[in-house]
Amino acid sequence: IASEDVPVIKVGAVTSGRALDKCIKRFDHGEDWRERPDTGYVIGATPFATCTERLQNFAFDTVIFDEASQITVPLAVMAMRKARRFVFVGDHKQLPPVVLSKSVLNSSGFSVFSKLITKNPMTSTMLSHTYRMNQVLSRWPSDHHYEGKLIAAGANASRQFALPEFPKKYDEILDGKNAFVFIESPGSNARTANRAEAELVVDLVATAFDAGLSPGEIGIVTPYRSHGKMMRGMLAQKFGRLIEPIVTDTVERMQGQEREMIIISLCSTDKQFIQAIAPFFFQYERLNVSITRPKTKLILIGPRISSDFSAGSHDVELQAMIDSYRSLVSCATACRTGVV
Repeated sequence: IASEDVPVIKVGAVTSGRALDKCIKRFDHGEDWRERPDTGYVIGATPFATCTERLQNFAFDTVIFDEASQITVPLAVMAMRKARRFVFVGDHKQLPPVVLSKSVLNSSGFSVFSKLITKNPMTSTMLSHTYRMNQVLSRWPSDHHYEGKLIAAGANASRQFALPEFPKKYDEILDGKNAFVFIESPGSNARTANRAEAELVVDLVATAFDAGLSPGEIGIVTPYRSHGKMMRGMLAQKFGRLIEPIVTDTVERMQGQEREMIIISLCSTDKQFIQAIAPFFFQYERLNVSITRPKTKLILIGPRISSDFSAGSHDVELQAMIDSYRSLVSCATACRTGVV
């Protein structure tokens, strides 16, 4: 918006401005913007901020809800009160909002976007071009989640992953021709933390570093906080503050972000444990968020699910999720690492 020469500011706490371009000013309150024009400007804020003193005296022509699949109905209503029309931009095939409150207002657990698109499908428009993933990485999510309508476009569409220097090892895994690679998780009894897998991830990152990949171009995704904490600790021990630009976190915190290379570390190898948490582990939305974060390189480290692993005869939806994971693994390039 700023690059189009539209007057724009961010209203919010100091921490809300960390990722902003330096040309965009941040204010604690909208009233602090002394040079605000009478018309034709944009203010960035959270839905909640529109109902606080930060923006209490403001009304808008239009409110655009970005990442609307992460916004609950009560939060949406807060901002809708301040405008005459609304545009909701989101993806109901990705994770819904995390709701901590047990309030009756949030009891449905659905996002405003999911409700709108389910009840009024004819009023929605699909943005069919992805400017993040290249055409190889976009193929599987397009076929399995977006009815084959998602198309890679722009500068990344035909671009391949390329390291400035040839890697000292893992050359097959880091080869640009293999955009999507699967590595079977090491070990057999891991649940929510897997030291052997964490060591493998750190070694992959170190190899990419040595070959010239910037830390800010790497993202590591895992389902579990404990496994993420283990990997962050190992990375810090090996690289110190150099690892700060690397995002190593759960899927929920990675949603909305992108990196040149994404490593998904699913961690679990204990088949009984995976069976017990199968609805969480194989959740469509969780996997979809994870695999759609990279631009040119996706490395999936996870269990290989055998044909005798099933959800049981009565849970058709869960069985479809398990089959979807198998399909995802089968479309990747299988690589060995020597880690047992």
